[in-house]
Amino acid sequence: RVVIGGPRVQSFGELLSFSRWARAMGERPAGKVVSLIRRPTSPEEAERLAIPGDSLIYHLTRVRLLSGRPVMIERGAFPDRVGALLADMDLVNDSVTERLEEHGIVFADAEHVIDAIPASAEDARLLGVHPRVPMLRERRHTTDLAGVPVEWSDDRYLGSAVAFGVHNSVAVNALSRRQQGQRVAR
Repeated sequence: RVVIGGPRVQSFGELLSFSRWARAMGERPAGKVVSLIRRPTSPEEAERLAIPGDSLIYHLTRVRLLSGRPVMIERGAFPDRVGALLADMDLVNDSVTERLEEHGIVFADAEHVIDAIPASAEDARLLGVHPRVPMLRERRHTTDLAGVPVEWSDDRYLGSAVAFGVHNSVAVNALSRRQQGQRVAR
């Protein structure tokens, strides 16, 4: 059993990768690669990535682990120029975000849409849970420093393992990911 300290607050001005967030909480992040394929883009991916509809993209499906426990399925689409760099990464242990930064590709800005959905049969199989288990879906559109799209992702978090907390203020808007059961200090 892993005991986790207080939640790591992630402001909208501070975009943290899953790996950075996990390490900040004292967890060991890892991933289990399901697939990394280069394929034609879907219409939605082409629109989100601002690329022609006949473009090729890289699509990564990976189960993300916190200290060995599967908590999330990451399904990310990357434009060809970005995705080509993924093939040379250790996608089990590496943070895609951190490795891309080494190549000058910075995930600078992101729009997040979060909703609740039941686990699909595939989600359940990948996470080792029953179908229809509550999941939090985060759809994320990420751009680089120049505002050019670098990722369109559909991530599915186990609702029993991770929660999102939103704190609103006239001074700061903050989004935090935390383990289920953690209390937010007031």
